Amino acid sequence: MNAFSAYHRRYIFRIAAIILFSSVVIISLNFYSIKILSSIRAYVNGESEYSKAQKEATRYLIDFIQTSDKRSYDLFKEEIKVPIGDSLARVALQADSEDDDVIIRAALQGRNHPDDIKNMIWMFRNFQQFSFFKNVLQKWEEGDRDIAELDKIGQFIYNLKSQQLNPSVKTALILKVNTINRRLTYNQQAFTSILGEASRVIARTLTITNIFLILMILFSTGIFARNTFKQLEESRRLIIAQNNAKDEFMSIASHELKTPLTSMKASLQILERFSKQSEESKQMHPFVVNANKQVNRLTGLVNELLDVTRIQSGKLTITKKPFLLNELVKEVIQETTQTSTHAYIINDFGEVFVNADPTRIYQVIDNFLSNAAKYSPEGKEVHIWSEIEANQVKVCIKDFGPGIAKSKLPFLFDRFYRIEETNHTAQGLGLGLYICKEIIENHGGRIGAESEMGQGSTFWFSLPSIKMFNASQGRVDETQLSRNEPSDSNLPV
Repeated sequence: MNAFSAYHRRYIFRIAAIILFSSVVIISLNFYSIKILSSIRAYVNGESEYSKAQKEATRYLIDFIQTSDKRSYDLFKEEIKVPIGDSLARVALQADSEDDDVIIRAALQGRNHPDDIKNMIWMFRNFQQFSFFKNVLQKWEEGDRDIAELDKIGQFIYNLKSQQLNPSVKTALILKVNTINRRLTYNQQAFTSILGEASRVIARTLTITNIFLILMILFSTGIFARNTFKQLEESRRLIIAQNNAKDEFMSIASHELKTPLTSMKASLQILERFSKQSEESKQMHPFVVNANKQVNRLTGLVNELLDVTRIQSGKLTITKKPFLLNELVKEVIQETTQTSTHAYIINDFGEVFVNADPTRIYQVIDNFLSNAAKYSPEGKEVHIWSEIEANQVKVCIKDFGPGIAKSKLPFLFDRFYRIEETNHTAQGLGLGLYICKEIIENHGGRIGAESEMGQGSTFWFSLPSIKMFNASQGRVDETQLSRNEPSDSNLPV
């Protein structure tokens, strides 16, 4: 069993390690994928600002060429600073500059969002050797060369100051600016396209990897669950086999004990009679009486074991017939008072007929009365009464002992359950109440207990009653009996 437990623990650890590893990978993969996609988005947004500023700068430059208006040149210089800022940031990053402040200032000049800049720096430094990023850098560098050329054209025209450009020169310059603008537009489109494709590839890879890892977790969990259920089923079969073996042993042992106990009881009864005949033998009488009591107790335990094995195998027979329940109670009390010091007081117990097995009901009442005396050694009385509830008669037996904790009440009628008492030790196997429950339930009745600490306990059972009793004829009303179970029926349960 220890080896099995060690194997089970190792197996759980392996499955847990796989699940933990897969979970960490999924979390890490998603974290970095989100970071990468966020960085790509930042570069695309930056390119959008780059493109808008470049086109505005081109428009203002053409206007400056045509009009020589200094305000157009100033607007040109304001817009051209955006792509120049991006260029300065790229150059600093490619130079492996560790001064992030310089890079951040240049990126801010390029109108990149402040919250995006750190992710952009992180992506550049970690992915600049990847093929897609190399292609992006190539387009970026080509665009920066065109931006530098636009800036030179603007500076060249501005340096002419008041000198007038002839129309042919203006036309040539405007043509050149438009050519550069087209190249920049192409590069910007290529830049966006490369980043878009990269983001799609990353998204697909992330989805496939996530599906794979989730399937791996589900597969590992499925294997673990299958093996766990298999082990549980094996454990259940083992427990059933052990219980069957135990029940079989109890049945065999009980039957084997019954014969020698019967012989011992007969011998002790004979010995008890002879021990009263002379003064010398009278000294032995208390010992013989005690031995006889112990044999009776052992016989009771064997009978309980036999009843349990019959119940478990479905061979306990119930022979029903109508009888007066109150008369049976009096009979049990009369027998019990011979060996008990308690006073058994009957309160309000009317004449009620039941259709039941008197021997089995006697067994239930006797168990309740003996338990009431056993568990209330300081008490002097045990009260018995009945209550009629619809078609049920309820028999209640109350002691005045220490009571039973509410947490233990639900388990009183379980097999082999015994209450741990602190004041005294009660002998028994914990089978009596279990047998009583089975007997009453197989009569179609109910059984239960109520108790409060320090207030004693009340045990009760109920049976279907035959209410009508013809006192003049001394018999049960046949019309009522027909509504209940037929008498003299042998019912295996």
